[in-house]
Amino acid sequence: MKHIEASRELKKTRAELEQKVEERTAESVKANDRLKREIKERKRAEQALRESEERYQTLTEHVADGVTLVQNGKFLFVNNAFVSMFGHTNANQILGKRAVDLISCGFDQGIKEIYGKLESGLSGEKIFRAQCITREGRKFWVKVHHNIIKWKGMSAVLTTIKDITETRLREIVITERLRNENIRLRSSIKERYRFGDIIGKSQPMQEIYELILKAANSDANVVISGESGTGKEMVARAIHDMSNRRDKVFVAVNCGAIPETLLESEFFGYKKGAFTGANMDKHGYLDLAGGGTLFLDEVSELDLSLQVKLLRVIDGGGYTPVGSNKAKYSDFRIIAATNKNLLEQVNKNLMREDFFYRMHVIPVTVPPLRERKEDVPLLVEHFLKLHCDSKERQSLPVKIFEAIDNHDWPGNVRELENVLKRYITIQSLDFINPRGSRAANEVNDSNKELLQENAGLRDAVELFEKDYISKVLNHNKWHRGKTAKTLGIPERTLYRKLKHFNLGLS
Repeated sequence: MKHIEASRELKKTRAELEQKVEERTAESVKANDRLKREIKERKRAEQALRESEERYQTLTEHVADGVTLVQNGKFLFVNNAFVSMFGHTNANQILGKRAVDLISCGFDQGIKEIYGKLESGLSGEKIFRAQCITREGRKFWVKVHHNIIKWKGMSAVLTTIKDITETRLREIVITERLRNENIRLRSSIKERYRFGDIIGKSQPMQEIYELILKAANSDANVVISGESGTGKEMVARAIHDMSNRRDKVFVAVNCGAIPETLLESEFFGYKKGAFTGANMDKHGYLDLAGGGTLFLDEVSELDLSLQVKLLRVIDGGGYTPVGSNKAKYSDFRIIAATNKNLLEQVNKNLMREDFFYRMHVIPVTVPPLRERKEDVPLLVEHFLKLHCDSKERQSLPVKIFEAIDNHDWPGNVRELENVLKRYITIQSLDFINPRGSRAANEVNDSNKELLQENAGLRDAVELFEKDYISKVLNHNKWHRGKTAKTLGIPERTLYRKLKHFNLGLS
């Protein structure tokens, strides 16, 4: 009986175990099917992700702008445009590096803060400009656009970068020019009775000040016209000092004082052994003026052959030192000065027409002192302070000042300064020029002869010039150097006039 009951119990237990096995097996099959479906879904998702990454990478490689993906401050992806923008050859040289390592000093901390805020989900600048640095150390400007995306479950920064160096540099130049112009304008309004070292408050001088400002804001060539002694070189220096070349050299050249045989070597320089006495290389005026201003005083005295060569330099063709076959180039601005009518020089074939037009871009005409008499008191005060040792002497007697005021100053500001220096030294007013020591209605003997003969204006001018040069020569005891300085002309010009008038030359 017991045996039968045990057998029945065993069958029951076996049946229960078989049922549980079947249930477990069914559950395993279901779990296995579910796992297979999940694996299949994951594979499809991974495949889709790979295809998406490939499509995105293909897209980013065909845009001109740089594209990057940054997570935890490091590069996960960069496109080819970004790689070449920073001077690298492949992406592996950048991947894994910190983004701030490519930013120029001064901008790195700001960029670090921006990336930190964006990755943390905080609001930050999504468009900004910064200065970056290439592998070779070259700095350039970029415009950056940021977007926050999810990458593998974490925040990342997707960035597009555009090179804006040319635009930014142009903005900087314009801003600097505007700032300088504002400073200059404020200065000119504040001190209108003078402009740098130039003294004068008259309307003609106000117009000169405005022309100086305009010329300084340009890099075009300038021709300054005016009589001897009007201060043409001071105007040239003011233009230079106000221009963007103010930190570079101002090279002044008296074109009339250079012998014709030395013109080329003086302007272009020479190589050692180029001629007898050339014991070493020498830089010419064009080399010395590099980056600055070349001031050509008495430009009308330049030889025609040299005008041709300078014209080539102005047009960017370079120049060759004497004894060399290698062309050189120099970046300089030309400011020329003359006391002659350059158009007349062109008509007389003493100046090339093409050279004239290359030079004559910005014309400035400095007025003679007789056309701005109201500036005489200011100039007198300035020269007295400049040349007087004692404060008691910094004023003039009324009669002396009246004589100065009535004089027409053919030698202009230079003559006024020299007259005052002589007065300070010997306490005697000596105008040298006979017109200044006579009444207005007096004429000398030579002029009377011309009036009686009804001579033409050209003859009258020539006779007066001969008479005046002769008197200045006598005053300077026939010292040609001092005479040329008093007359305000180069010695070479004085020699030519002495020969023309047959004065003291055998």
